[in-house]
Amino acid sequence: MKKVIILMAVLAFGLLGFTKLSSAQHMHGAMSGGSMKMDTKEVLVEGTQVTFQIMSNDEHLKMLKDMKMKEDIEPSTTHNITVTLKDEKSKKDLTDATVTMKVVDPTGKDQIKTMKYDDMMKSYDAYFDLKEMGKYQVMVLLKMGDQKKTAGIYYEVK
Repeated sequence: MKKVIILMAVLAFGLLGFTKLSSAQHMHGAMSGGSMKMDTKEVLVEGTQVTFQIMSNDEHLKMLKDMKMKEDIEPSTTHNITVTLKDEKSKKDLTDATVTMKVVDPTGKDQIKTMKYDDMMKSYDAYFDLKEMGKYQVMVLLKMGDQKKTAGIYYEVK
């Protein structure tokens, strides 16, 4: 229980201190030449730039089709969430992390998943059910060697 409280306190600090909205397009959308409907937000935490990219499964399927990629979307989900990690100073992709995501819906119900790494896209992703209208809390726990870092954002479904 103490770990959960500490995690929430760290995430709250990170959200208040480091969250910024980015208007950048999702890298997949830029590759396809199309305009993808994607919400992108960046958080800087302890020297690591964490970029959250959220899109509906319909948009994600369009993007995959444009890229001539095939992926089975997890049943009973509505959105794909992708996370990219970069070292703030070197701008190098961080590809050897274990990324666990927790999404809390507007009613307080949570979903927790270990994100899978896609070597081609240099990103971690997972599918989540965001069918309720309202504000979601999206948090990640990053494990890189002996280091653990947390980051989070809010995402609103309208």
